Amino acid sequence: MSQYIQKDKHIPQPNYDSMWTAIEQEAYKRQANLQPSRTPGNRMKVVPISILFSCFLLVGIPVFAGVTINWNKIGGRSVTNALNNGIGQQYDLKASSSGVTMNLNGVVSDGETMKMLISLDTNMDLTHYIGFATERNTMTNESGATSKVQGYLEYDPETQKLIGIYETPDTLKDSKKDYRFEAQNLIFYRNKDIPLKSNHQAGDTILTGAAQYPSVHIDSVRQAENQTIVRYRVAASPSDSGRGNPHLVVSIGGQEKAAISTLMPNEGSDLFIEQVFNVTEGDWKDASLRFSYIEEAQRISGTWAFDFKADGKKASEAIYAKKLNTSPEFQEKTGVTLEQLVVTPLDIQILIDEEGSLKKGIVHYKTAQLVVGDKTITGGLNLKGDNPESYQHLFQFESPEWYKSWSDVPMKLILKDAVIEKRDTSNNWITLNKPEQEKQFTKLTVDGCEIQFTYYTEGGNLIVESTSKSPGFKGVNQTTLRINGKEVVPEITPKGMVSTGTNIDSYKDVPFDGKIELNPGIYKYSDPSRDVEVRL
Repeated sequence: MSQYIQKDKHIPQPNYDSMWTAIEQEAYKRQANLQPSRTPGNRMKVVPISILFSCFLLVGIPVFAGVTINWNKIGGRSVTNALNNGIGQQYDLKASSSGVTMNLNGVVSDGETMKMLISLDTNMDLTHYIGFATERNTMTNESGATSKVQGYLEYDPETQKLIGIYETPDTLKDSKKDYRFEAQNLIFYRNKDIPLKSNHQAGDTILTGAAQYPSVHIDSVRQAENQTIVRYRVAASPSDSGRGNPHLVVSIGGQEKAAISTLMPNEGSDLFIEQVFNVTEGDWKDASLRFSYIEEAQRISGTWAFDFKADGKKASEAIYAKKLNTSPEFQEKTGVTLEQLVVTPLDIQILIDEEGSLKKGIVHYKTAQLVVGDKTITGGLNLKGDNPESYQHLFQFESPEWYKSWSDVPMKLILKDAVIEKRDTSNNWITLNKPEQEKQFTKLTVDGCEIQFTYYTEGGNLIVESTSKSPGFKGVNQTTLRINGKEVVPEITPKGMVSTGTNIDSYKDVPFDGKIELNPGIYKYSDPSRDVEVRL
């Protein structure tokens, strides 16, 4: 567990999966580019970093069984890289069922993950659909042990095939084993749009007439400057978990206003969703609305099975590891200790240990790059492991090419666009006047940034709004009060991944006649001085 979480475990922690708006927005943009090929039925909490950045890199296109397929555009760059260098196995295996032929083109393992290149041939017109998936995927080894296989498919207009990458935990290691991979039922997905009336407000319940999502209940519609924040609940089956990506679409003058949807914590099977639209209150009243989601359009019942032998010896021998040294200057600037460089057939990993405390400031880098030889590749921070208490933090990259000897390859790690997350209650306090229903205002300067606070009472609670116009300030996440010398934190309320620029906290049971002091609590700001480069 991170050291600062241990020290400050009494503080309600924000959702670190969705804390960094800029990072999440970039991930969303990349995910949106891949969305037509994502597997709606196998939705994952986090899109693998290797998939996110590999689609923007170009390398040579390998040839398998006489058919040219550009696996790189769906994240198969590292797999084809390894196969082209004799690591892993290339196959020309086919299995047909219900008029669809599935091909197993290649398999690569690296001691942690086994990845397979899959392609499908069908006589159907696939351009009418936005997503494809096989419903159940399993891998069985020669001992009879079975594991689940995750995968996604994308339509490739150049070959008119469905192509995909499926992966499962690596049980091969450095041995030879027989496997049986089996996929069942091919599903085709399409978008479904339901027009709604305009100007929906809090309390409205909309009957959609759709069995998948029969109703939408509007919890709240709130304006903040030129934005409209909508929270609503979508009725769904307990097994849905948002896999159909239900969301509202706003159009003004025929132009759609995109808004990322955040699935919020919620009890029960209903989906609690927040969207922040860049529209004014007046535009919201006149906007055209529709409810959109992904539905199953067609399915082909069938089973596709492959029996194959895999050899992990060469892949195991190809793994290169090197202990890394961290200078005190690097550790002080980044809060990171470099532990080990690991090159596998599927990626390059820089294992790290993150140290720090909220009081001193935790450093998060939006951009992580690795210069390998004369090539610069972009990756990012990731986690691996099954236990949150012992996750291994690492920077992860796909290798631009395969070297026979990695020991002589120069590498340089570049970390930039740093965002500092901080909470310091040893200072930065300001005394509030007695709160009333009428709004009062105050301000405080921390780390060179001026934060404006608005506070007032509402329904017996103390409401504190925090905002800042200082360049580089990324927002307050959670304020802190000191009431008659005792620190208290606000109610824990779910927050979406998109920042409106204004943080709103609500405090219950505040003695308004006592001494009330305010601290900005957890806040974030950019710090270009933390940018760093280090040779590995």
